[in-house]
Amino acid sequence: MVDFEWAEGLSLSAANPIVTMSQAECYPDKAPTINRLLDTLRHHLRREAIHYFENIESTDTATLEEVAEHITRRVPEMDRERVVLELTHIHLPQLESNGWVEYDTRTHQIRYHGHDSAESLLTELAEMFSNQPYSAHSG
Repeated sequence: MVDFEWAEGLSLSAANPIVTMSQAECYPDKAPTINRLLDTLRHHLRREAIHYFENIESTDTATLEEVAEHITRRVPEMDRERVVLELTHIHLPQLESNGWVEYDTRTHQIRYHGHDSAESLLTELAEMFSNQPYSAHSG
């Protein structure tokens, strides 16, 4: 059995779930979108690629080399060659299949699209699992 511990002693067990997403109108109509969003954000290299476009790059396009350089600076324990390899074969295809980017394997150009409702969905999830409404501006 898989158990998850949440804040303030709230637990969720695979055998006996005590939290449902329907409480916050997040399920079932939004569940597939939220599952894809969380799957996309699950890996730190995908989050770093998104961070690059959301916070560093002033346009919606960059090269694989530019994104890899950014990630290597932020994740120094990974060498650049490994970052390029993982981005090329794992993370950019995942981001592309979920609609976040277009990646041209010929030119190594990445065009960022982002996710229209990522922030609002993440805010909704945070509110659902907390006693206090979530604010992006709270400390």
